[in-house]
Amino acid sequence: MKQRILGLDLLRVVAMIFVIIDHTIVCGLGADEVTMMHIIVGDSVLFFMISGAVLLPVEGSGVAFLKKRFKRIFPPFFIWSVVYLLLSYHFEGWTLGKLWKEFYSLPLKPSFGAAWFMYALMGFYLIAPIMSVWLKNTSRRWIEYVLVLWALSTAIPYACYYVEFPQDIHSTMLSPFVGYLGYMLLGYYLYRYPLQDESCRYKTMAWVVLLILAVALPIRLYFFTEKYGLTYMLHNDLHINVVAYMAIYFILITQVKRLPKWIEIGVTRLAKLSFGIYLCHTAIYEYVVLPHVQNCEWAMLIAPLATFLGSALLVYVLSLTPMKRYVC
Repeated sequence: MKQRILGLDLLRVVAMIFVIIDHTIVCGLGADEVTMMHIIVGDSVLFFMISGAVLLPVEGSGVAFLKKRFKRIFPPFFIWSVVYLLLSYHFEGWTLGKLWKEFYSLPLKPSFGAAWFMYALMGFYLIAPIMSVWLKNTSRRWIEYVLVLWALSTAIPYACYYVEFPQDIHSTMLSPFVGYLGYMLLGYYLYRYPLQDESCRYKTMAWVVLLILAVALPIRLYFFTEKYGLTYMLHNDLHINVVAYMAIYFILITQVKRLPKWIEIGVTRLAKLSFGIYLCHTAIYEYVVLPHVQNCEWAMLIAPLATFLGSALLVYVLSLTPMKRYVC
């Protein structure tokens, strides 16, 4: 059995909490506050980084890797997708024709908002064996070269504030480097070459750059410009400020090697349930929590907590049944 790594398990739990906060914090907050919260917690991108850290480079046969990974994630994803369709059919008054149309669209269209991550993740699985050949035969400097170009692609939108520049990244020479694949490679790099192992000078420079990108740049834009709007610039997982925040979280949390025993046990158990929690939390929030808290004064606090506890409890109960491998 593969040994659990506390830092990565803790990161899974934190990522899951961030996702739930991001999807439920809209209760009681205005648009700008929601945007600022998204800057801090990101969305699902920490899970991309975790995947890059634990799966790259792929060992053994690429075919065996694909069979193992799709066998692990596809059945729960498909079953929960159907569950969401049935919930929409029941609660939103869909016709039977619309239900079937949405079902046939599942290969290309998610049945619930958070499912976009699963499509991107499966795409990553498809390219991981190819990436692994490169990673096994390249140097650290070439990996850094690709990461720098990816980071520059995430910074291009900010240039629009200072020069006449196309907002559409796909019309620039950096278009091949756009996308969530950069997060996978970043997770691999930060885990393979931990910042704490670097020289003091290198660490100082890295932290200065990360803090400028994560804190100073968003604050500068928030208070001093309205050219394209706060939401466009900052509420985007593929913009440099979110990349910097996610790198900081990854570096800090993966350094954790030891916690009190009872906390370690809780973190490990929650980490094992994180996939199932991700799949079901939208249903718990929309159909169980939201109808009861949307007019509550403390909704912004109650909604995330109730959604997390309800999702964790449901997945824990399901994990005790013979259906475990098919739903979580």
